[in-house]
Amino acid sequence: MEQDLGEKNMGTALSDLAIFDAAAVGASLGYEAAIPAVRQAMIALSTGRVRQQLRSFISLGTGRTFAIMPATFVGGAAPGYFGAKLVSVYNDGHGRKAHEGLVVLFDGASGRPVCLADAAEVTAIRTAAASAVATEVLAHPEADTLALVGIGRQALAHVAAILKVRRLRHIRLWGRDAAKAQAFAQDIQAATGIDTRAYGSVMETVAGAAIVCTVTAAADPILRGAWIAPGTHVNVVGSSGPGQAEIDTDLVAGSRFIVDHREHVLAHGGEFLRAKAAGAISDDHIAAEIGAVLAGDAPGRQSASQITVYKSLGHAVQDLAAAAWLYENAPRPTAPTLPVVDGHAVAARLDYDSCIPIVRQAMTALSDGETRQLPRGVLPLDGGHMFGVMPGGLNAGPFGAKLVAVFPDNFDKGLPSHQGVIVLFDRDSGRPLGVVDGGEVTAIRTAAASAVATDALARPDAKTLALLGYGEQALTHARAIAKVRKLTRVTVWGRSAERAAAFAKRLADELGLTVRVATSVQEAVVDADIVCTVTAAREPILNGAWVAPGTHVNVVGSSIAGPAEVDHDLVIRSRFIADCREHVLRQGAEFLRAKAAGLVEDSHVVAEIGEVLAGRAQGRQSAEQVTLYKSLGHVVQDLASAWPLLVKG
Repeated sequence: MEQDLGEKNMGTALSDLAIFDAAAVGASLGYEAAIPAVRQAMIALSTGRVRQQLRSFISLGTGRTFAIMPATFVGGAAPGYFGAKLVSVYNDGHGRKAHEGLVVLFDGASGRPVCLADAAEVTAIRTAAASAVATEVLAHPEADTLALVGIGRQALAHVAAILKVRRLRHIRLWGRDAAKAQAFAQDIQAATGIDTRAYGSVMETVAGAAIVCTVTAAADPILRGAWIAPGTHVNVVGSSGPGQAEIDTDLVAGSRFIVDHREHVLAHGGEFLRAKAAGAISDDHIAAEIGAVLAGDAPGRQSASQITVYKSLGHAVQDLAAAAWLYENAPRPTAPTLPVVDGHAVAARLDYDSCIPIVRQAMTALSDGETRQLPRGVLPLDGGHMFGVMPGGLNAGPFGAKLVAVFPDNFDKGLPSHQGVIVLFDRDSGRPLGVVDGGEVTAIRTAAASAVATDALARPDAKTLALLGYGEQALTHARAIAKVRKLTRVTVWGRSAERAAAFAKRLADELGLTVRVATSVQEAVVDADIVCTVTAAREPILNGAWVAPGTHVNVVGSSIAGPAEVDHDLVIRSRFIADCREHVLRQGAEFLRAKAAGLVEDSHVVAEIGEVLAGRAQGRQSAEQVTLYKSLGHVVQDLASAWPLLVKG
């Protein structure tokens, strides 16, 4: 089988995508559904049925951040769904934050993206639902007085959610703007019929409260442990980063401290980290995850007088659980507001004549420091499948992420082995611009990138091409390379002679060239001027000894550390050019294997292709030199290629 991370049999029927905008989420996802969904997600996380990565961030400038949170259910939890939440956080400078984004849900059986849900609305509901779950198991059963520190959207959501688990008789609240706080109190009382009052200080607000929820954007503590009565339960919700804290060290140290996710709180829990830095606590002060309490694996409240704190950072599996409920139960909106460009539209509108210059410009922008991106994240899924997450942005354009499910066994089922989406956000507003089929864009821009590298690195008189592999990327590479060199012959090799012959006939008919099938890799490359490796090989199939002087090689198939298509000898003897130096030093399998063997050092990566294109580094230095372009692919190529498809409609 020629399919894996590199040999892209890609494409996604985005026409079937369920899209829930904010109004649809709000209309369908009630707390009666959200609370049990979040409860099950919490238990799954703490019982080993979830894999997720720490949230990662890309700075978009002062007060602007793009957050990426991937996760997957495993072992049959929530029918194997996986996906990610993508959120832009724009601070307007007045203590308020605007959150915009999407929860992207994939089907665990097929790898197909199935649902998009407005992230801000999902987050608002599931965050309050999580606090309600924690309150149900940690607060006194008879608790009837709620104190809200903060008067924003989450305050209102918390009232609605906590009313599902406790019979409240009194609500006390505080906000920085006294007039707005008073109006907010009146609105709540009118909506609920519950005695609701605004107070002039946080201390007054929490006095006598059995349940406290902090839902502010405070950078420094506004709630002190000295103000909290014995037996109170506190949900700490507002701060979501290591630099923020809503409660002081006394309250952290004096409470039974329960968290949504231990690893995340140890990395990002601002209140906990401040108390730890002050020497007041150690890591074992985290008594339990809330999921362990729910599963009966750890005690919650241990006495009537104990103060309990639930630290909520939020984790992606809660968002995915909410999106899964919507996908399975909610009526589908008939007129989604988010633009979607499916694979058929991409194939019809993104041709090589347009994509090659777009990719060339993206390569130069990356090497000029005009882009932002993180190394690709790879989340293992059940069944040997993988979920790739690639976030980034163009300084002069959109930001976003490509999310790709890699299911190699799909190829034998007649399904795409790579399925995914590219989600683009507007840099000015932080709002999602739309979604573009990730498989089709990747298939075209990957080949376009190799064409750019070939144009810059291959001999001007290069005219014979060898393709190692016969899948989708072999086809797209032949099409793209033909745009930058006048080919006279193409040679194809693949593990199945029958499939290779069928592919060769298709290629000959389409390009009008002589296409022959080689019985071995050595035979295929021996007289080739240009070689493209586009296979799923786990171990090297191309030996440097078989490559003639003056050849240019595009190494495309392996896109993570581990699988390698070419041997040490070819790495050593070539002028080694990377698409992104940082990524190749981390994930370029062929280079890393040679380095581990002590045969090359980091300096062997002589340049990025963008540096060659910009004239800051040499490409080919002689007619006899073997040049090698290592393609891992970077998301700025995807974003740059997808952007015009949305802008032009």
